[in-house]
Amino acid sequence: MKERDGKITAAKLAELVGGELVGNGDVVLTGVNSLDSASDGDISFLGNKKYAKQVADTAAAAVLVGKDFDTASVSGKTLIVCDNPNGAFAKAVELFAPPPVEYPPGVHPAAVVADSATLGEGVHVGPCAVVEPGASIGDGTVVGAGCYVGHNVEIGANTLIYPNVSIRERCVVGSRVIIHSGTTIGSDGYGFEAGPMGIVKIPQVGIVRIGDDVEIGANCAIDRARFGETHLKQGVKLDNLVHVAHNVVVGEFSMLIGQCGIAGSTKIGRGAIIAAQAGINGHITIGDGAKVAGTAGVVKDVPPGGVVVGTPAEPQRDFMARIILPKTVAKLKAKVEELEKKIADNK
Repeated sequence: MKERDGKITAAKLAELVGGELVGNGDVVLTGVNSLDSASDGDISFLGNKKYAKQVADTAAAAVLVGKDFDTASVSGKTLIVCDNPNGAFAKAVELFAPPPVEYPPGVHPAAVVADSATLGEGVHVGPCAVVEPGASIGDGTVVGAGCYVGHNVEIGANTLIYPNVSIRERCVVGSRVIIHSGTTIGSDGYGFEAGPMGIVKIPQVGIVRIGDDVEIGANCAIDRARFGETHLKQGVKLDNLVHVAHNVVVGEFSMLIGQCGIAGSTKIGRGAIIAAQAGINGHITIGDGAKVAGTAGVVKDVPPGGVVVGTPAEPQRDFMARIILPKTVAKLKAKVEELEKKIADNK
């Protein structure tokens, strides 16, 4: 990726990211890449200590490193020492990123927009998109190709909806939201009742409400509430392939990572992190700032700030103690056998 004018010096980049320059500040940077794939002109970064040896071998023109990196161990390299190499690299990527795709205002001739739908100023509706009666779309919002916007849906301003997203009837999406391709908002929650006549479907009459500044990854499913709302509050970020069931509430600025699933009526607090492939039981509460480790199975409440691991999920300290217990027992067994042998030899 190239910067708008094609280049920037290492000294200038160090200034922009608030880092300390070590080496040649006149090195010209023209792109970004990983340590093992970088070539001359690229800026790279060390985000994990286990890759520290790659800094010496990389062909990158300059490398962003943390303050704990031993700069003396690398000779002849241009380094930018900073508090957070990951964050600094994100700023570098912005410098070299291509310009964003521009979506011209207007409705594509191949789109279908109901007469009673309301479109704000500068709205883009792409080819083969459908906007149903009563829908309302705010100023500057983009509805990509093949999207479906259902009856009486409300979408705020400056929201970006990538191709092939479905937003079903009566759901509400805020402003500055990003929804990636393949996601469905407002699919029916899993409501069924087994009885003598078979499995009976329970109507799901609620909605989904998406707050401002939310980003939802590709191929997510956010189920409508049985009644009331399924609610993703302001600033929530979802990775790809996340499932949020009916009547779930996700607090502000929480992060739900790939393939995790949240069962119905669970409440997730503000700033929580649910890691990849974790499963959260229904009707429980995950407290503010709590962290659920990847693949964990959570079956009971997690307190604010709690960290849980494993299946069934338990506090990290308890999990580690249980994991090392067999090794501890094996060592004790070996010690007992050694002592028994010494006793037998001394008889």
